[in-house]
Amino acid sequence: MPSGCSRLPFRSPLLPAVVLCLLGLTGCLPHSCTREESRALLPADSLSRQAAALVPMDTLRAAWAANGQGETVLTNPRTVVFGNGERIFVSDTERNSLFVFGTDSTFIGEITNEALRYPYLAGVRGDTVLVFNPEARRVDFLLDTLVVRSLNLPDDLPKHGLFQYVAASDTALFYKGIGKDLDGFLARLDADRRLTDRRPLPPPYWRHAGLLRVWGDSLLSLSGFRPVIDVLPGDGPIDTLALSGFDSPMLARSRLYLLGEIDEPPLLSASAAPAGDRLFVLNMRPGWLRIDVYDHAGHLRNVLTQANPAFNKNYYPTDLAARSLGHGAYEIAVISTKPQARLTLYRWTAPVE
Repeated sequence: MPSGCSRLPFRSPLLPAVVLCLLGLTGCLPHSCTREESRALLPADSLSRQAAALVPMDTLRAAWAANGQGETVLTNPRTVVFGNGERIFVSDTERNSLFVFGTDSTFIGEITNEALRYPYLAGVRGDTVLVFNPEARRVDFLLDTLVVRSLNLPDDLPKHGLFQYVAASDTALFYKGIGKDLDGFLARLDADRRLTDRRPLPPPYWRHAGLLRVWGDSLLSLSGFRPVIDVLPGDGPIDTLALSGFDSPMLARSRLYLLGEIDEPPLLSASAAPAGDRLFVLNMRPGWLRIDVYDHAGHLRNVLTQANPAFNKNYYPTDLAARSLGHGAYEIAVISTKPQARLTLYRWTAPVE
């Protein structure tokens, strides 16, 4: 496991240790939890389920799927992002490399560099890919295969028990640190390695376990365990955005965990990605792909599923990226580790409202 990380008090053998370190996400998945439990919901979750029932489902169209070429194939894809020039980048935390695909399914190649260690994609700026290396506590700027710049994190951060996340906009780097015995916070990382504009994230720390995403002028701090997002605007205090309409078979178990009646919280969402004026949320389901689409106010607008969804306990998606093509058309890149490590590109056109 990368240095500086520790295990959360709840564990799951289904998630690789590296993934737990990068995301701070664990707990049981929809297909791995006991069903002999109360199915009661929190009042807010009950209202959200009622709202979800009113939203029609739409079908995603799979354009293609790929995992590499020859012996150069994905092993443990962890993060994905659309890059410049019709490219898709995927980080592989077992191969310690980046895979590059064309949006037409072409396998462009694998980027290997000794600087990459459990790489996590933080963002793209033009032709430069920003990669967070949690073991080294460093952000590397890659142009083609070369590290053209590196930015180390401050030396005063805790060496152990820290879960870290980094996201990049066109002009700024954002950092999130949380831990059981730490005062969690969001901050900006400047060119002198200083964490500035720190904003506290109140306990419990597990509530803030999730990736960072940049949406316009705002920073989104995702939560894997509750259908809420912490939003840091360009100025002003942190706000909480509730995902109205989020539904999951695991909401009852989420209530039980909050009440202290079970030891493991359910993983409700592994990731989310903004594109244009929509937020695409990866809703963990028992064996098939489901993506919920929300507006800026956090209201559910669309529910997307793969064609002919069916139970497959071996299916496990880990991240998604989305981009707007204009005129209501979108491309959504989804990476999964099971039943096979792969990248799948879906296309969807939003219905006219």
